[in-house]
Amino acid sequence: MITAEELNQMGYEYYSAEDEPKPLSENNPLWMVREFSRITQQLPNPALYAALIAEEHGEWHSEYLQDTTTEQLKELADLVYVTYGYALAKGWDLTEAVYRVHKNNIGRCIQPDGSIKRREDGKIMKNPNYPKVDLNDLV
Repeated sequence: MITAEELNQMGYEYYSAEDEPKPLSENNPLWMVREFSRITQQLPNPALYAALIAEEHGEWHSEYLQDTTTEQLKELADLVYVTYGYALAKGWDLTEAVYRVHKNNIGRCIQPDGSIKRREDGKIMKNPNYPKVDLNDLV
């Protein structure tokens, strides 16, 4: 069992708004979607991206049901890409939001007694007393 103190020693702490934003690199989905929009001169359109999310989810799900490998990965990448497109069209920094959710999830996985609890299906149960992630400044 890993403790909250051990997580803190590894650098996983509750996200603070004072943390410096991470610079975007070429392997960051937000950077890639911005580049695509710039090159294609595609205007931000949340409705278009919402439709694309549904379409790409369906394509991924079809490959999932067929138990493919490479095809599933490709469709999953497409799904992430259009999800970032939707966030960009809404003016949201999805990269920062995912980072904050990750940091919060790490903290929330530790129960008050220091344990990590799982449901029968393996899902990690979150500590109900741990503060929820704050994304208000990102919308």
